[in-house]
Amino acid sequence: MDEKILGVVDLGSNSFHLAIVQEDNGRLVVIDRMKSMVQLAYGLTPEKLIHPNTREKALTCLAQFGERLAEIDRKNIRVVGTNTLRQLKDPSFMREAEAALGVPIEIISGKEEARLIYLGVIQYVDLHDQLALVIDIGGGSTELVLGDKDKLLRSSSLEVGCVRLAKQFFFDDKISKKQVHAAALYLETELQPLHPHLTSDPCQYFGASGTIRTLREMIEQENLGEEEITATALKKLLKILLSLGTVRAIERRFDLTTERARVICSGLLILKAVMEKFNLEVVQPVDTALREGMVLDLLGRIHKEDMRDLTIESLVHRFGANIEQAKRVEATSLYMVDKIELSAPYLTSPRRYLGWASLLHEIGLAISYHRHYKHSAYLVEHADLDGFSRTDQKILAAILYNHKRRFNPDDFEYLPDFTIPLTLILRISVLLHRSREPQPMPEFDFQYAKKKITLTFPPHWLDEHPLIQQDLQLERDWLKEAGIKIEWE
Repeated sequence: MDEKILGVVDLGSNSFHLAIVQEDNGRLVVIDRMKSMVQLAYGLTPEKLIHPNTREKALTCLAQFGERLAEIDRKNIRVVGTNTLRQLKDPSFMREAEAALGVPIEIISGKEEARLIYLGVIQYVDLHDQLALVIDIGGGSTELVLGDKDKLLRSSSLEVGCVRLAKQFFFDDKISKKQVHAAALYLETELQPLHPHLTSDPCQYFGASGTIRTLREMIEQENLGEEEITATALKKLLKILLSLGTVRAIERRFDLTTERARVICSGLLILKAVMEKFNLEVVQPVDTALREGMVLDLLGRIHKEDMRDLTIESLVHRFGANIEQAKRVEATSLYMVDKIELSAPYLTSPRRYLGWASLLHEIGLAISYHRHYKHSAYLVEHADLDGFSRTDQKILAAILYNHKRRFNPDDFEYLPDFTIPLTLILRISVLLHRSREPQPMPEFDFQYAKKKITLTFPPHWLDEHPLIQQDLQLERDWLKEAGIKIEWE
């Protein structure tokens, strides 16, 4: 396996994309791409399940992607799901999808999606010390991201995308004035809450999505403009679509696939509504977005420049956690986890999750000492954490929720197997550092197998620490309820 080959997969609401990229002396070279307009959002039922036809199409595509990814080192692969997968309430589909791919799928928040989109765009444009507003029209949502050349400043995720809008207003594959008017009114209402500070002067405006690139090509074909998309060109193109009247006619006129023709009017209306909302005259289409951001973010992780570490550090400081105590607990937790073997099906190693959980275990004290472990878990599960997927946050939240007092195995039912031993390790580490004294722990042995913890301390050490002995006895009672044994000497 070539260490410099990376694979990223974007499971969007409109299209599934795969990109294989090679890192070559600091340059990123795309060596393969695959795409399928699965249009997952069309197949989402009112019960938030996937329609059988769409399910079959999606799984076939993922099996093909999985075959292409098979020869790439797992740690160099990242797969993310966006809006439709965020809504999905169908665990069986996710299990089948991951089995077809052979790689875990990360469901990311709208804010994390916006961050990756901005990262992918900003590396390839010249802002001339201006701000940038990036507009990305997906199948299920539209992301608006404002930032400068260094960082994202503000973002908003709108629950409206080209597939979702087409499904609601153009379900009969016809394009009429009545339908366009109804969709435009709906968009005006949806965009009304947008903060005016999402744009600022001086600012450049970029459009990042297949929908926007297709609109540019259609505008060029009709000689309505070149390279840039203007408000005037969009209005003229909309008149042409209305005159054509059907998806089939649009498909023939612009040589589009049926899937693209079915959603292009919706995409046009979304872009038009955003431009009108912010009084934009021109948007510049760009060829980079989420996938390029995923590659850059993945490279950062590989080269030990992980955004997630900065997020954890920020969270610890934001909630005023005692960093010295957190570091002591982290050191002992990592000391223990290095003594056992854990399966690691995820891109992120179990050791990383344990380190983050150790650093965050006391942030809930900012709310209340009473049940602070529950507050810590709530904050981690529901906060917008840059770089973390929803699964990442659920893993951390489960560890934190169960790191003190009652241990509930049911909380780990849909999480990877390593989550339970990580939680047990954090419980022991917190217990050992209850005195909050700066003295390091002596060398000791830790083993965990078949629901049994074995701790071996230096001779007489426990006799010198009666509080720890008492806490271990209480811990034995808590874990016994969950069918876990703990022994020490």
